[in-house]
Amino acid sequence: MAAGIETVIQNLLLRTQKEQGPLFGIQRCWPLLVGEGLAAHSKPVRLAKGKLWIDVDHPGDGFELSYRRLTLLRRVREQTGGQVEEIVIRSARTRVSASAKKSHGVSD
Repeated sequence: MAAGIETVIQNLLLRTQKEQGPLFGIQRCWPLLVGEGLAAHSKPVRLAKGKLWIDVDHPGDGFELSYRRLTLLRRVREQTGGQVEEIVIRSARTRVSASAKKSHGVSD
């Protein structure tokens, strides 16, 4: 039984590494990709189906990333071997505010 569990865990780890390895690589190099200042206010949080999702602290940080989108996309593609086709930037503040409203029963 223990050998079966070990196999399941090992397969899960290998699959996770394969699926999330490129995201971990981007996260590790994020300050080099966008600069220390912007890295402090943004974070790549998801990579799925060729889309890299980046959360930013403030809309201004999102604007700056949007302005640098083509350069960033080129750098991220180099980092991941071309696995990123699109960058999606979203404000973490907006998402938190929307979820907080919903949890408190507030509607727009």
